[in-house]
Amino acid sequence: MMLQSVFNFGASSSSAAVCRGLGIASLVLAIIACSDRGARHNLIVAGGSAPARQPTLSDADGSTAAGRGGTVAMSTGSGSAGRGGSQGPMSNAGRASPTSAEDADAGMGRDAAESDARDSGAGDASAPPALTCPSTALAPGETRAMLTHAERMREYLMYVPRSYDNRQPVALVLNFHGNTMTATQQRDLSRMNALADAKGFVVVYPQGIGNSWNAGACCGEAQNSKIDDVGFTRALVKAVQGRVCIDPRRIYAAGFSNGGRMSYRLGCEMADVFAALAPVAGTKSFPDLENSPGCKPTHPISLIDFMGSADSRVAAQPGQIAEWVAFNGCTDASPMETHRQGEHVCSTYSRCKAGTSVTYCVVAGGGHCWPGNSCPFGTTSRAEELSANDLLWKLFERSMR
Repeated sequence: MMLQSVFNFGASSSSAAVCRGLGIASLVLAIIACSDRGARHNLIVAGGSAPARQPTLSDADGSTAAGRGGTVAMSTGSGSAGRGGSQGPMSNAGRASPTSAEDADAGMGRDAAESDARDSGAGDASAPPALTCPSTALAPGETRAMLTHAERMREYLMYVPRSYDNRQPVALVLNFHGNTMTATQQRDLSRMNALADAKGFVVVYPQGIGNSWNAGACCGEAQNSKIDDVGFTRALVKAVQGRVCIDPRRIYAAGFSNGGRMSYRLGCEMADVFAALAPVAGTKSFPDLENSPGCKPTHPISLIDFMGSADSRVAAQPGQIAEWVAFNGCTDASPMETHRQGEHVCSTYSRCKAGTSVTYCVVAGGGHCWPGNSCPFGTTSRAEELSANDLLWKLFERSMR
C-alpha cells in the first residue's frame, strides 16, 4: 500500500519393484533414467573502499542502437582489501531460491509465483548449459581490460573477490556509471568491491563512450552518436566469461543515473542474459516513439529500483514500476511493504511469473545518490537505514535466470 499512497498510482513403489526384477543392463538404464531429472539442473564444471569522489553529472536525451560481438585484451591488475565470502544458493531455472525465514517474511510469495511460472511456462526448467571454467585462474583483485567492439576500443574495470578459486562458478554484476562519470568513479561511489569480497561475486565497471551510455532516450555522446552499448554489453559478458568462471544464470545489472537507465535498457533488450536489475537514481528511457524499439523483455526479470524523493536531477516515474509489474505478470492487488527505517520505505510486488518480483525503494528527502553511501548530489540514507548494496544483493542472490 505504501507505493500506491506515495505515487498514486518420482518413481512409484511398483516401478521400484519392477526395477529390482530387471537384469543388470536394464538396472543400469533405469538408474540413469531415474536420476536424470535431478541431475539436469546441475552445472557441468571442467578445468581448472576508497572514499567516494565527487563526480560531476548531468543527463540528456537520446535514441537507440543494435549490437554485435568483439574481442578482448587484458591489462594490468592489483589486489584490494576485503574478506572472503560464500556464493548465493542455486535453484531451478527462472525461480527465486529461498535463503532464510527472513526472505519468506519479506513477502516474496514464492509458492504463488512458482505456480504462475508452471502455469505460464515462463519458468522452464530445461537443463542449464554446460560450463567450462577458464583453465587459467585470474588472480583476485582489480584488473583493467580492453575490449574491441564495433571497431572501437572499449575499457572496463573488473574486480575479482579474494575468495575466487576458479573451480566454482560465481555471480557477475555489471555496474554502470552515470553520465560524465568514469568506471573508477562508479566503483568509488557504489563501494561495491567490498560487497563483492563479502559475498564472493565478480563486479565489472564498464566505461562508456564520452563517459556516457546510450540508454535509449539518454545520454550524452553515446546517445548522440548512437553507440551500440547493448551489443558492447553482450560482448563484455562473453569476454568476462572467457577470463573468469561465471555462472550464466547469475548475471545482474546495476547502475547509477545514466547507468541506471542503461540497466533498464538491458532488462528490456537482454532479459535472456540478466536475471535481475538494480537501477539507482535512473529511469527507463524507452518512450513509445516511432524510432524507438520500446521495452519488450523476452522473459520476466526481477527489478529493484532506488529513488530519492528530493532528487532534482532525475524525477521519479511511478508509471515505469507499473509497467514492469505488467511485464512480469504480477498479480498482487497492491505491493507489500518489505523494508522500513523511519520514512525510508521499500514496497514489493512478489506474486509474479517465474518467481520474479518488482521492488521500489524511496529514500525520504534523498537526492541524486547511491543510498547508504556518501552523496555528492544532496543527502541520502545512512547504511543502517537503507543500503542500496545490501538490498540489491538480497534480490540478486535469490534470483536466477
